[in-house]
Amino acid sequence: MPETHAAAAIQPVDVVKAFFAAINQRDPEALGALIDETFAEDACVEFPSSLPYGGRVQGAKTLRKVFVGMAVGRSAVGPRALEVERIVDGDNLVVAVLRFDWYPPDSDEPVRSGACETWRFENAKVAEIRPYYWDTAALVAASS
Repeated sequence: MPETHAAAAIQPVDVVKAFFAAINQRDPEALGALIDETFAEDACVEFPSSLPYGGRVQGAKTLRKVFVGMAVGRSAVGPRALEVERIVDGDNLVVAVLRFDWYPPDSDEPVRSGACETWRFENAKVAEIRPYYWDTAALVAASS
């Protein structure tokens, strides 16, 4: 009887690394394919509510549009020039520590900032991303 090998599922920490690599390489095709393959249908991101685009964004298709827009630079508001300082692998909970330039609405003057993001996985799929920005008050003030 021939041996069969199941394809190894991509590990959660590798999904997070691949996500940020695609964002930084401005590779919308790789990012879209990664989201299609690894995000749960009802995946969500809970952005800090005090930010101009804050609140819950839900659904893999919607998140794909948001993140692919970031990768191609269509987003006028939010983080750019993203640097991954550290990724902590906790199996189904991955934490990424980030630095970036945050652009407020209607401004070309960035605010240097950072965030800690938690990525929660269920059944080997991204279920939830929660970014915790270092100083949302400074970001809101830059928006005024």
